[in-house]
Amino acid sequence: MKHLNVVHLVDAEGPLHESLDITFKRINEIFGLKIKPTKKNLSKILDKSLNLKISKSKKTDFYQTFNKNLLSLKKNWKEINDENKKIFTKNFRKLFLDSFGKSWTINWNCVDHVNYIKNPQGRALGYHKIFDYYKKKISSSKIKDSLYFHFHPISLSNYANASGNHYFANSDNLFQILSRRIIERNWFPSVFRPGFHIENPDSNWFLEQFIPFDYANQSCDQINLNYGRFENWLDAPKDWEPYHPSHDDYKKKGNSRRWIARILNVGSRLAVINQKEINKAFEQKKLGKKVILSFTNHDFRNMSEDFDHVYKMLKESSKKYNVKFKFSDAKEAFQETFDLKKTKLKFNIKFIKNKVFINSNKKIFGPQPYLSIKTKKNKFFHENFFIKKPFSQWVYTFDRNSVPIEDLDTFAFAANDSAGNTGIVKIKYRNHKPYIDQFSI
Repeated sequence: MKHLNVVHLVDAEGPLHESLDITFKRINEIFGLKIKPTKKNLSKILDKSLNLKISKSKKTDFYQTFNKNLLSLKKNWKEINDENKKIFTKNFRKLFLDSFGKSWTINWNCVDHVNYIKNPQGRALGYHKIFDYYKKKISSSKIKDSLYFHFHPISLSNYANASGNHYFANSDNLFQILSRRIIERNWFPSVFRPGFHIENPDSNWFLEQFIPFDYANQSCDQINLNYGRFENWLDAPKDWEPYHPSHDDYKKKGNSRRWIARILNVGSRLAVINQKEINKAFEQKKLGKKVILSFTNHDFRNMSEDFDHVYKMLKESSKKYNVKFKFSDAKEAFQETFDLKKTKLKFNIKFIKNKVFINSNKKIFGPQPYLSIKTKKNKFFHENFFIKKPFSQWVYTFDRNSVPIEDLDTFAFAANDSAGNTGIVKIKYRNHKPYIDQFSI
């Protein structure tokens, strides 16, 4: 493959409203500046006329963090939709054509904001809210975008405007979200974007079981102002070749199964993509390296200008290195770059009394599928199978140690193979009989 796959991933988080108090609290948290939260002071910040008692270098960082673009947030669905009315049109996409005449493609990585005790920034709370919105936009516009997965670990405060560092310790949100996506939406991800770019051993090992493609590595030359607080990609590769991580250190190359791709930001203050980085990707491609160039931004900001900014850099690099580029689906970029085959993942299922026996038609990505259970009382659970043979054969038993079969509403599971081909099985249990459906993504 002689062209460079270019992947645009949007962290789709829905509306975000930031009050004056929250803005000035962030100013204090990041820069240690106590400024009175008034509209007048905010206007001075936006005009860069506020007398800041900090060094010149910190002042540059300050205005990269607090400026008109980064503080112009879409505070409700109407404002989100006004922006998307433009983005989800073929005329807009055709302004940005790749080397093959194909228009810009977006991969919408949808988060669910659920089970918070406080929601100071007015996030859209509820399962599937953001996923359903973008699924409908893609369908009605007939734009060939894709839906993938984004997750925010919950904080110890359980506020919607804060982030945690652990995927499981403070809630079972991850399991609830994925279980409902399978059962209620017939969907399971093959591509992941970590919220706040955070990965740790818990998420590293979880992803190793289920999701093969991870756009997460933010390693770059720029200094992270929050070093030691959130993400830590400083020691990860700074080139554009995806890598298999180490079991104990996701930043190091190793023998784990999933792929981690490098991804930088657009319209942000840290780890920002620039001409130097884009040149690096095209140069590596020209040298025959297996590279994927990817970048990300947020749907609650003004995204329109980001297209033009990145497109000009892509065109310049393509011309300089005489390398073609292609706007790509996040999964297909891996499949093309590493010659991974698109084939259907299927399962053979047998119910014998209170047991279900499952065989796959080929080796799946992890030792077992992701298992979801819904009871007649509308409770959702994630469980382990009895693994008869890792990667291919499993058993599950319904009894007093799990869910008695008479209490079962739906039993479902999903898996990817190493190429990102997704298979889903949903079994509705009605009148003492299983009704089985299979889906491929």
